[in-house]
Amino acid sequence: MHTLRFDGESDDEFRMRAARVGRIAKVLVKACLANRWVQEFMADPAMPEWTADNVRTSPTVRVEYDQAIAIGDLGSCLSATKSKYWGAGPWVMPLEPDDEFFPYRVTYIYRPDSLYNRRFQQRQRLKELLGRRWRPLVEAAKRRTKTLFIEGLTKGEAEAIRRVLSVSPDRFWRAATGRELLRLPPRLVQQEFEFGE
Repeated sequence: MHTLRFDGESDDEFRMRAARVGRIAKVLVKACLANRWVQEFMADPAMPEWTADNVRTSPTVRVEYDQAIAIGDLGSCLSATKSKYWGAGPWVMPLEPDDEFFPYRVTYIYRPDSLYNRRFQQRQRLKELLGRRWRPLVEAAKRRTKTLFIEGLTKGEAEAIRRVLSVSPDRFWRAATGRELLRLPPRLVQQEFEFGE
């Protein structure tokens, strides 16, 4: 027989824990219903599963870690993040009023200063700098040991790494696997200037 009671828990302890869980659930539901995206989903006739009753049954929550946040229903978020290492956590928090998220999938938000995000951004930038021809080297480095990666490089690939990124294949492997953060050239951004009339 299944029970919600912990081993050795008295009746009074069980009642107090149940009341606390009920208060937390009310806060999570209230915050979810106040979110502007949830309100849009509930108002959209193309999304009939987004009803107030369904939100009360399984509210969308924030599952926070030091380096990232997952937004979705509690079970999906915990399942999707169980193999991630994003630092301390998880902390189940109420949805913020302006939290934007996907209606049918877990949404990840990486904190800008997180090591996880910086590694991801670095790999993206390495691919951009290497261009279409050499970008597969980033994934190859990420998936292989250093020895296998360096031994498998052709002379042309090694030269492309040195020429484009000004680093050795060894440092490139370290950067692609997230062991080293390089000083890469910034993205060039076209600015718009306002000229007076």
